[in-house]
Amino acid sequence: MKNFTSKMDKRTGLMTTSFVVFAVAVPFVMYKLGAPRVSLFMVSLIMALAFITSYMMIPQLFLNDKTIVIKNNFVNIKIHFDDINTIEENPKIGLNIRTMGVGGLFGHFGYFNGNDVWYVTNIHNKVKIEMKSGKIYMISPENPEEFIKKVKNFS
Repeated sequence: MKNFTSKMDKRTGLMTTSFVVFAVAVPFVMYKLGAPRVSLFMVSLIMALAFITSYMMIPQLFLNDKTIVIKNNFVNIKIHFDDINTIEENPKIGLNIRTMGVGGLFGHFGYFNGNDVWYVTNIHNKVKIEMKSGKIYMISPENPEEFIKKVKNFS
């Protein structure tokens, strides 16, 4: 099984760094302003949970001779080549509506544009997989051209 996991792009890295700075600064400022301990605890807990949950959602992307495997701490999705209708690069960065998920902290994970399922860590390396069932997956392998070529050669 070959690993095609992509590194974060600069924009995602900047958003993640900004969140960390914000998550540290807000409780610090609240403490300095004399906020109640309960408020300080709740804000710190929410920020920590958002950070940890998002980190646990970072996907690993593998390819073997019959399936694409998308794996993180919450899911283990297997996409069989026989179930794929189309697979293509999708380098455009347009307006995408986050229906439910993470939009920038360590990547873009969850439901976007209605029912499209995204496991994207590098917004510039997106590959769109449309299933025969109509379901759409968006992933970001390290080398999209090589990834698509391997999938098409195996199927």
